Amino acid sequence: MIVLENVLDSEWEGLQAQMQQQGHRRLVVLSGDPQWSELIVTHLKKQFHGDWLTVSSYTPEAIEPTKAVSLLGREFLHGIFDATHGLNAEALAILAGTLKAGSWLVMRIPTWLQWTEQPDEDSSRWNESGGIIPTPYFIRHIQQQILAFPNVLLWRQEIPFRAQPLPQAQLWQMPDGNPTVSQQAILDELSQVSRGVWVITAPRGRGKSALAGMLVRHWHGQCWLCAPAKITTEVILRYSGFSEQESPEQETPFWSVDNLLKYCRLKKNGQENKNNVDWLLIDEAAAIPTPQLSELIQYFPRVLLTSTVQGYEGTGRGFLLKLCAELPECQIRELKTPMRWAENDPLETWLDSVLLFDDKKLFDNKLRFDEQSEYFNFEKALNFYPIKQPMWSEQPALLRQFYGLLTSAHYRTSPLDLRRLLDGNGMTFLAAMSCFPEDKQQLIGALWMVDEGGLSPSLAHEIWAGRRRPRGNLVAQSLAAHGGFPLAATLKSQRVSRIAVQAQYRRRGIAQHLITQQCQEANKHRLDFLSVSFGYTDELLALWQKCGFQLVRMGTHREASSGCYSAMAILPLSEQGHRLAQSAQQQLSRDAQKLGMLLGFSLPIKCDDDERLNACDWQELSGFAFAHRPLSASYFALQRLLLMSNLALPALRKHLQQRIDIEQCARDLSLSGRKALLKHWRAEVAHALASIDKILANQWKNWVISYDPVEANRPHHPIEH
Repeated sequence: MIVLENVLDSEWEGLQAQMQQQGHRRLVVLSGDPQWSELIVTHLKKQFHGDWLTVSSYTPEAIEPTKAVSLLGREFLHGIFDATHGLNAEALAILAGTLKAGSWLVMRIPTWLQWTEQPDEDSSRWNESGGIIPTPYFIRHIQQQILAFPNVLLWRQEIPFRAQPLPQAQLWQMPDGNPTVSQQAILDELSQVSRGVWVITAPRGRGKSALAGMLVRHWHGQCWLCAPAKITTEVILRYSGFSEQESPEQETPFWSVDNLLKYCRLKKNGQENKNNVDWLLIDEAAAIPTPQLSELIQYFPRVLLTSTVQGYEGTGRGFLLKLCAELPECQIRELKTPMRWAENDPLETWLDSVLLFDDKKLFDNKLRFDEQSEYFNFEKALNFYPIKQPMWSEQPALLRQFYGLLTSAHYRTSPLDLRRLLDGNGMTFLAAMSCFPEDKQQLIGALWMVDEGGLSPSLAHEIWAGRRRPRGNLVAQSLAAHGGFPLAATLKSQRVSRIAVQAQYRRRGIAQHLITQQCQEANKHRLDFLSVSFGYTDELLALWQKCGFQLVRMGTHREASSGCYSAMAILPLSEQGHRLAQSAQQQLSRDAQKLGMLLGFSLPIKCDDDERLNACDWQELSGFAFAHRPLSASYFALQRLLLMSNLALPALRKHLQQRIDIEQCARDLSLSGRKALLKHWRAEVAHALASIDKILANQWKNWVISYDPVEANRPHHPIEH
């Protein structure tokens, strides 16, 4: 009963009272057997009243870590984070951000000395090669951070424990519902606005949602509210001042993103803003895809977006980098003073340090060399050297600079990337460090590569056929599954995961030199090519081409995160790599004209207008007819088939030539739905191929169904059809 006496000791009551007086929150780490830590949690919940929101995959009625995003914009008193089987860093950050002043965050972890060796179930989300792995470097980083902060309470099962109070601090005044000085200043500006987009950014707990609610309360016109989920708008509605007794007409209507877009599109023709809406308020804007945000903004005279930029959702930084930079009437304001807790909060301070959220003051912004200077050369100005994962623990300052640089430059960087960076399999890093003594080993540029390929020919064939899709190998698999090149999955390659250069040193060839250095390393390891996947813009394509990459694939659907079409390029190194690049570019040239029609713009590539079916088309069409290759991958070959075939092929022609949507096609053909229509399409292609050359079609069918690694047994084409 010693444990229970410790838990129920009056010292804990004193700690709780101190936290409430100071407006602070604290982290309690329980390290030991799951049954032991669960017992401690049970008694803490009895001792301290509160919500005790639990994030766990193993506790009934708890929030699954992968669904923690639903907690954004809400507030709770006390929380429990279960890390006994794995640690979802984003979920930890989100849970901590919801806790009010005076809260305990109890984190349950495995036995301290065994934690680094225990497989981490969260690794199945981000480990490139798939499978659950131990994550010793991240766990060691967490342990170091726990020990480095005296205000974090570490209770190990095997060691006697006594809770230590916080240092004395001034009493905290809980917000009374009225605007703070910084909130009032922004409200004064917003009250004078006639048009434009206003963006309020801040770390968690600064009162962004409260400010939006205050705007609703003080504005004398109509405001509409939009967010990824209605439940996340609780704080806005609380501060808006509406009571439950008031009629719905007086309230601020909530719209889901999809429904609001549908409504606005219907009203677009001469009836825009028919309801005289003055403000559209979008909460947690960073969690909404950029293209949807951009479209919504067009329909309203005034728009207020609130968002964090700490990367909880993985797109927060990019929301600020990309969307705001493209809006001419965008005004950005920042809230710095916490409302949900007091300044210098122990839990926030620890979390910012452990997840590297605070990327300020990492770099000296003073330019050390001039582009025109005779002294500017890479040998004298920069030192390029590779980084291995064990080095992150040995050089924590380098880890902070490397991750901080990626966060400041890339919209997708999130705590998940920190996990991959520290423990993911097949990761390679290259740093460009300043050689100037006054910089004290300052990072100027960073390159992050991921190993890909090397799959067996039989597995590559199954991926191409659409029958298998193992984890990892983003570009290598996509070139096989979508591009139609199974060779890409068998060759050994590396993909550029991230590349970044400090803002004041860009456009000086540093990124290009990082790639050149990496090519030299790749050649030593006899890799076949380097690859990159990116959101297509003319500027980005020009950058990658300058580095030696060749465009080999274009997607036809915009990415949700960037709003751009997905593009892939490779830099060939070996003879086979060059052969792959040549084949892919030839295919891209054949598809260029119709691809441009789908994209709405022309790619800077040579067009080949030969519409005859060649061997590549036969392979693609056979994969569609006799396996599971998707319509999107076979689209251009199917178009060429329809041009040369005299058969009716009604299902294919309705959709591909007459552009009738899938649901209508199925109804017209009396088919039950999408699956039945797809089956019908495949049958029509098989029939069309047989009508052209029955023997050749049968050979391709056999090759697709039963892969033969012998090249001589591959179907041959004596003539082009």
